[in-house]
Amino acid sequence: MDGLEQTEAASAGLETGLAPQWPMTVDAFLSGPYLQRSDVVLTRTHRDFRSWLIRWATKGSFSHAALVFLVPHQEKGFNNSFVIESTSKGVDLANLADYLNDRRSVVGIKRVNNGWFQNDAQSLVRGRMLNSIESKYSYATIASLGWNFFSELAFGVRSRISGTRKAIRGRRDQALQPPNEFICSGLVQLGFVNAIAEQDAAGSLQPSNIADVVFRDDLARFLPANWADFSAEDQMEMMWMFVDAFGEDLEASTPEDLAATAKLDWVYIIRGGEVHPVTSDEQARELLNWRPRRKKS
Repeated sequence: MDGLEQTEAASAGLETGLAPQWPMTVDAFLSGPYLQRSDVVLTRTHRDFRSWLIRWATKGSFSHAALVFLVPHQEKGFNNSFVIESTSKGVDLANLADYLNDRRSVVGIKRVNNGWFQNDAQSLVRGRMLNSIESKYSYATIASLGWNFFSELAFGVRSRISGTRKAIRGRRDQALQPPNEFICSGLVQLGFVNAIAEQDAAGSLQPSNIADVVFRDDLARFLPANWADFSAEDQMEMMWMFVDAFGEDLEASTPEDLAATAKLDWVYIIRGGEVHPVTSDEQARELLNWRPRRKKS
């Protein structure tokens, strides 16, 4: 069955209520209702030096993180799925198909599956990241600051030795911004935390919900183990103290932090042009242990 036939079969299966056939082609996957807004997209690209450098510097299996911004089955008038991401050009939207169709890439998709994380919360997370296009993350002057291949290499080496947070702080102490590729996952993490904190403050959620979107386990331990031990006022104050105190640490989150956290559920792994559903970390890691075949010369 070729890609067009599988896309048609998937669509027919959805219409008739039949179970989808896995693994699925990328085209069939993107044409169906499988993605959700605010899904986290993790990628690595083989035979790509920058991807290797980031994975080496952060000691992880992924080099980039993005957030699903728009999917056709949830938004009328669109035929493509888009992600919002931080790259060397700044914060912008990109067609998700470009990631999934790159045969050198491995893509993992994770999701917040808590019952409270519905449309309003998803929209606010996307909105917080969209605001970053016009905020400090929009590094339009990155070229004039002298960023180039060698500064990225130097930043990667420093991240490997002293950690991403100290590397970021070192750059900012010099009135320079860190390379966007190294803080893409921090943008995703801050998007979740700041959006949920705003909803907590508006009374739409409880302060304890913040614990569900702190994807760095080493930071989450500073939150109360039992929020019920504190008054509503104290809970709100502790939530904002956490956001203020650990902002830089949250920004220094790595793609591996998002991959390793149990607060995001694995839902799909895409490799070699095929989409595989996954339900556990063990299953995801098994599928991630894959490299594209080299073309025969």
